[in-house]
Amino acid sequence: MVDYVSIENTLNKLDGLYNSSLDTQMVILYSKLAVLELCGWIETSVDIVLFEYVDTHIVNIENKNKINGIIKKNHGFDYKSNIFPLFCSVIGINNLENILDKITDTDLQNLISLSDTYTQERNKAAHTDTPNGTTRTYSAPSNVIIDFRKIKNSIVVIESEIQRI
Repeated sequence: MVDYVSIENTLNKLDGLYNSSLDTQMVILYSKLAVLELCGWIETSVDIVLFEYVDTHIVNIENKNKINGIIKKNHGFDYKSNIFPLFCSVIGINNLENILDKITDTDLQNLISLSDTYTQERNKAAHTDTPNGTTRTYSAPSNVIIDFRKIKNSIVVIESEIQRI
């Protein structure tokens, strides 16, 4: 089951630290960490939903191992490149279409656009350091919290609908 509480608590804590910090470098680091935490949560949540599906629906151990291997080899959460193909591969396009029909247009658009935005943001955060005196910018933790809540709606529906299959 996807944990929606811990990530929100973590993001809220980072937001508090961000708002109370007088150190410019720490403000950047809190923002960077919030971005990385959200991105890790998205990727982990997709894995959790799919692993649970495999555990409850696939009987043949060899098939189960192959599908789990496909999930484990996925390293990303861009909707077009990762999420959509991964769900198609594991649950099938017909099941995915039925699930996507249950998500509001706004929530689905948020999932698609924010997964793309945060893929880019994660790559920027993960592949750069933050030396003292830098002016790198990342989404503020308060914005990351807002985006988490937008993405959460889709994840909740996807998780719920997959459990019904």
